[in-house]
Amino acid sequence: MLITILWVLGIILALYLGLLVLVAYGCLHPIRVPIFLSPGALGLPQRSVQVTTEDDVLLRGWWIDHPNPKSVVVLAHGYLMNRAEPIPLAKRLYEEGLACLVFDFRAHGVSGGRLSSVGPHEKNDVLAMVQHARAEYPDKSIWIWGSSMGGAATVLATEAMEVRPDALVLDSPYSSLIRANEGWWRTFAGKFWPFLVPVWMFCWLMTRVDPRKVRIDHELSKMPDIPVLLMIGDCDVIVPLNEARKIADASENCRMELFEGCQHSQARWFHPVEYDERLFRFLKEQNLI
Repeated sequence: MLITILWVLGIILALYLGLLVLVAYGCLHPIRVPIFLSPGALGLPQRSVQVTTEDDVLLRGWWIDHPNPKSVVVLAHGYLMNRAEPIPLAKRLYEEGLACLVFDFRAHGVSGGRLSSVGPHEKNDVLAMVQHARAEYPDKSIWIWGSSMGGAATVLATEAMEVRPDALVLDSPYSSLIRANEGWWRTFAGKFWPFLVPVWMFCWLMTRVDPRKVRIDHELSKMPDIPVLLMIGDCDVIVPLNEARKIADASENCRMELFEGCQHSQARWFHPVEYDERLFRFLKEQNLI
């Protein structure tokens, strides 16, 4: 009888571990959402661009060129999204006189690469795109807007830059990748979320990135001179307020804007007028528009 119980428990454990491996693989090899919006569809100029990263990943994107831009912004989308995500915002920025560069992260959209690390490897993508933007507009101020994973990758990339951007706008970035993992499963797995939290260990093995050591707040604290605007929803489960405050407290130059009733990366959709007002006020203060 005892042997039978042990066999059953062994089979259950093996199935559970197999499930964790499959989920981890799926998270790191995300479904590529088709590009659902383009600048041209909104009446904006649209020019294709291809850039290769230092680790040899081919990225694809679009320039939304302005004839005489006040500044240049690189817009970095979130996990499971693509360059179409920030295009509505890019349209409003273009109308304010900015040139915009939107792109697909590795393993997203139609860019190369098969593996997503949800931030650490993606910092190379942001680095490559910012370098490309500087080459196109060497005499203009350059800043970065990043959503969720894009915001985290932006901070990681900025810390590694010799010439840093003039400002960062971070929309719902995580403070800690391990905490973001927990928040993700709380959001999407319901009452079963505790069973999926160990997925991070298998992601660690597949990416060789320890999520416990990926701390956006720590990286931001190394860049006290860069103006940062942090946009957060007060109902965000993936990035709860206590985690957002760690980011805000990491730099004296960071301003946190809170949006009521918004979950993860929802503020610009639910409160577009208020979102733009706060964003444009920040950009005016930095002489970027």
